[in-house]
Amino acid sequence: MNNSGKSAYLKQTIDNKDKLYIGVNRFYSFHHLQFYNGNNNELDDFYNSMFHTKRQPFQNFEGAFFNAATALTRLTNHRRKALFKTFKELFGHEIEVKAEDPNNEFSNRYVSVDGDSLSVTSSGTRLFLGILAAIMDERFSTIAIDEPELGLSPILQRRLSEVIMGPRYSSNLFPHNPNIIISTHSHLFLDKINPSNNWIVSRENNNISARRCIDFSELHDIQLRLLGNDLGDLFLPHAVIFVEGETDKMYLEKVIRILFPKTRAVVQDCGGDIAQRLNYWAQSIGDIQTSPYRERTFAIYDKVEQAGLDRICNRLGLPDNNKIKWSGNGIEYMYPESSIREVFKTTSINSSSITIDGDYVRCGTISYKKMELCRMICDTIDKSTIYPKEFEEKFLSTFLNIAAISA
Repeated sequence: MNNSGKSAYLKQTIDNKDKLYIGVNRFYSFHHLQFYNGNNNELDDFYNSMFHTKRQPFQNFEGAFFNAATALTRLTNHRRKALFKTFKELFGHEIEVKAEDPNNEFSNRYVSVDGDSLSVTSSGTRLFLGILAAIMDERFSTIAIDEPELGLSPILQRRLSEVIMGPRYSSNLFPHNPNIIISTHSHLFLDKINPSNNWIVSRENNNISARRCIDFSELHDIQLRLLGNDLGDLFLPHAVIFVEGETDKMYLEKVIRILFPKTRAVVQDCGGDIAQRLNYWAQSIGDIQTSPYRERTFAIYDKVEQAGLDRICNRLGLPDNNKIKWSGNGIEYMYPESSIREVFKTTSINSSSITIDGDYVRCGTISYKKMELCRMICDTIDKSTIYPKEFEEKFLSTFLNIAAISA
């Protein structure tokens, strides 16, 4: 989160010269590569400069003391070759150091990407290479990177996180096994395998503290906050509702559209097999109990329920309020009484007056197919419609919480 003190906390980890801080001010272009002149005091000078700046009162230093051009020239030929090979594997582009005048070995060198200078490629490419080159410098035991996502598209962010956090490239690029500490606003740089590798930084007045993430549940909460706290902003549904049949789906979609127009809900017609669909849903999002969708997943079914459905709901960790079981067998008993009277053209009936026989719904001498009746009922619903008490208490009152979050 902004203003939590995470950048200041990150900078305090740089307490000796074998630790490198990569700040946020690293946006620049370069064409020529400067020649590398060995300097035994280089790291001392670098650290002293940073330490002096860090101690200045009321100064939040953002200097990029170690830039991409410097990082590339400090690598040995062997290490630079490994970096360029990895870059080609990741992006398919040929990258190499070339002489500006191929007929003069004393001419200036530049980095070529598929024949073009690195200076005219995207800033994301330069940032990506610079960060990796810095981490590959074997003189540093710890690399602290402030917001590595800056200037990188989501695709580049994901690839960078895979390279620096995953095992695939570590032995080739980082045989010295440096500690990598990241301050980030991007969920793509969270350690999703070991929650305790993630730290939460907070500020109270001038005091900055950090604590480990406790478990996967808290990790999911952190990830949701980094994504903006609202699944709808990602064009993901605010809620997923599993129902038995097509008329359940049609009716609930119409009610939600009228009463909660800002809430994006997916209503799944399960063809009578809600348990199977719930299992598929759990497999696709992981453990429901630790997912942001735990409170946003609903199973709605009749009095005579599918065998084992309640057990499946409990095993998956669905909250009790999100398991909605009607007192009757059919969504038809949840239709508004005013709508039933209008459709069946009488003032003397209510939802309990109807009978269901297979695919037909009868009231008095009039009967309709379930789908036909549902369409007619939906046509009568508006913002002023009053719903059955059971429908209000079991569904609308529970769904209201989801709507409040997504409003």
